[in-house]
Amino acid sequence: MRLFIAIEIPQEIREEIAWVIAQLRRTGADVRWEETSKLHITLKFLGNVEEQRLARIAGALEEIARSRVPFDVQYAGIGRFPPKGDPRVVWIGVRDSASALQLLARATEESMVALGFEHEDRPFHPHVTIGRVKGPSQMRSLLRTMESLTFESQPTRVTHIALVKSELKPSGSVYTVLQAFEFTVPHTK
Repeated sequence: MRLFIAIEIPQEIREEIAWVIAQLRRTGADVRWEETSKLHITLKFLGNVEEQRLARIAGALEEIARSRVPFDVQYAGIGRFPPKGDPRVVWIGVRDSASALQLLARATEESMVALGFEHEDRPFHPHVTIGRVKGPSQMRSLLRTMESLTFESQPTRVTHIALVKSELKPSGSVYTVLQAFEFTVPHTK
């Protein structure tokens, strides 16, 4: 199974991002735009995983979630990877003023590396992928439109992380949440 660990995005934020995607789609750029139902923040991509490893992954994610309290993030800004040259990915940024998201990503990375998954060399840059560039057609129009748009959601609460299965189908990938791990306030004695 192809798996990744993610933060799900509330429906009202997905609808706001859908408006941004609609504006960018009008440029006619050669981009495969993500379906709003699939929008998320990836904490860690695990790749192809044998089913017998699921219990250990779930146990590690449960432990991470138990040590976290819910926190707020704000979806803001429209950008691209790479930041210069020909873009390959279009994204919505994520602000994390308390650094809780950065700490969560680091804990997730360390926990999965301890289970034998590959270490991610690139620094964590929280974002929501909204499109993948397929070709150079109408790129100037896309970049101009990206620069002219502003996007900023209301702060929204992150309450859990999810283990997600990605199935590749001819019509595109299909995401299924296998399990969600709710954050809880650690008990004090």
